[in-house]
Amino acid sequence: MSVQQPRFPSGWKVTSWTREQAASMEYDASNTYPIFDPKRVRPLNADYEVWDSWLVLTENGRVAVVDGYHVLIALSQPITEPNQARLMYFYSKVDENRWVTGGHVFDTPLVPGSQEWSGSTIVTNEGELQFFYTIASPYEEQGMSQTLQRIATAKVPFTATPTCLTLLAPTYHELLIEPDGFYYQTMEQAVSGEQRFPNQHNSAAGSNQNNNFTFRDPHYFKDPETGREYLLFEANTGPVLHQEGTVLERYVGSSLGSYQPTADALKANGCIGALRLTNQRTSGRFLPPVLSSNLVTDEIERINVIYHHEHYYLFVTTHGNKMTVNGNDLVNRDFMLGWISDSLFGRYEPLNGTGVVITQKSPGAPFTGQEENEQYVYSWLVVPVRKGRFVVIAYSGYSTLSNQQTVEIRSAAPVLSLSIKGRSTRLGRTLGYLVPAESEC
Repeated sequence: MSVQQPRFPSGWKVTSWTREQAASMEYDASNTYPIFDPKRVRPLNADYEVWDSWLVLTENGRVAVVDGYHVLIALSQPITEPNQARLMYFYSKVDENRWVTGGHVFDTPLVPGSQEWSGSTIVTNEGELQFFYTIASPYEEQGMSQTLQRIATAKVPFTATPTCLTLLAPTYHELLIEPDGFYYQTMEQAVSGEQRFPNQHNSAAGSNQNNNFTFRDPHYFKDPETGREYLLFEANTGPVLHQEGTVLERYVGSSLGSYQPTADALKANGCIGALRLTNQRTSGRFLPPVLSSNLVTDEIERINVIYHHEHYYLFVTTHGNKMTVNGNDLVNRDFMLGWISDSLFGRYEPLNGTGVVITQKSPGAPFTGQEENEQYVYSWLVVPVRKGRFVVIAYSGYSTLSNQQTVEIRSAAPVLSLSIKGRSTRLGRTLGYLVPAESEC
């Protein structure tokens, strides 16, 4: 792990997702996830839950063809063993949509006792798959239970036959970055913040705010305008820029007036971090955050950047239950939000006026309503499949077994089309469901 000391670029300005924007979000047919048939959602592997997923892309951000196959990477865990998330790969011959389980990406975790969380994967010009992913380890200090998150990278060769794709042992597998305590909050800083602003959990309002530490979901992006390579990732702002506990008008959206932040709002400091990659993507230099959600939420996930028609589109997912904003029907509501910019580093303006690209509402009591919703879908990811054509992949909270019993086992959700035109997006029709297939190896 080799990270140079951060340098503050002159004139850098961080885009803020404001409380006013969060309170003004609008929901209609153009952004509401459609009703689907859970009977058609099948487990990709009958022995595993499968949730956050992403397709292997080229360095230029298109869906890669890996020796005749498309490759899907996903978080997985045995149905009988919760909290054992590991990366698993699936592959399908191009245009067949029949997904074979390849197995775990790594034989053993890089860090013993850790889980493997979300990230991104490219096929490099050198002919290997390079993974960027999150290593998550349990952490407890002063009565605060958290998950310590760091980001790793691995270079993985592969072999292919007409019926089988096999990932081999990594030629390189190391930790890449951990929070610097400068731009990005460390676990120790998060614990200190919890002591300053003790939890005011209010399930009736949907608030779920302990000091939710995040440093995960690395997304590889090569800027087509410069050729430079970056990782963008989910984090929390550090002490140098938009520090936790600060209150600024730009976080609210207009005059502070009589606004009085709660303890939960003071701890909300989610952000999209940036790293300039160097040395064949095995080291880098931290840059300041691209966007922050101070006073709104600690958690903006699944960072995703797409370059389209000379604009940069930035997408994240987030939970209404973890926001600190009251009202606007946020309880049990989940989102994919989006922004547009002329530059990778902003400023970014919210798509569709308020930023909502996809939303879904679960009926019932806070938190438990989502668990009981057979239509529950989350962790949306925009994938550019052809020039100017986009689809959205996600996971479903329920799937249906071969005996036609619908059960609470996560698997791939229906694939939807997404229209992106300038500053506007619109959800389209359901394109199909991922079909599991038996291995012929």
